[in-house]
Amino acid sequence: MIVITAMMTATPGNGDALADAMTKIAVEVEKEAGNHCYLVHQSVDDADTVLIYEQYTDEDALAEHREHLKELGAGLKGLLAGRPDIKQFTLKG
Repeated sequence: MIVITAMMTATPGNGDALADAMTKIAVEVEKEAGNHCYLVHQSVDDADTVLIYEQYTDEDALAEHREHLKELGAGLKGLLAGRPDIKQFTLKG
């Protein structure tokens, strides 16, 4: 199992809009083969910080997701203050 975290920073004051946009994207991502979850979180300390937690069966499922996200993420440009901080993990246990 592959786990991804993506920490995103919204342009000032756009945290709610970013979280809403990512929640809409999550509905589509969760339909992807090999996706186990795509959860959107918003910081309680800084509303402009959004964390995405994702799980995929394998590298093939993740590769398919990355291609799909190019289309889904097109509307985020004005909402992001920079590139997301993405980290990849392997589920142990």
